[in-house]
Amino acid sequence: MAAARPLDELIEHTPELPWLDDAACGDLELEQLDLFFVEAGRTIASSTVALCRKCPVRRECLDHAYQHEIVSGYFGGVSPGRRRVLSHTEAVAEIERDHR
Repeated sequence: MAAARPLDELIEHTPELPWLDDAACGDLELEQLDLFFVEAGRTIASSTVALCRKCPVRRECLDHAYQHEIVSGYFGGVSPGRRRVLSHTEAVAEIERDHR
């Protein structure tokens, strides 16, 4: 099994996503990113939700999930199930309400 690489190393090699430089999850090891991907019917840990809620690039992360039609994973503080029922505009409004 390959050694885990820090997220910053991946970010370095992903210039099309410059917002990742400021992501709250940016210091996590690659193997820790599975915190954002849970099996159907399972709940994301409250610590993961809290990390997303304080992220300064939450909107960009959410935009990325919608633009690339990512069907799994917790992006921008929004679960995949929630992204299936909300339009992009509705999801943005929801996360903006969290900041108030």
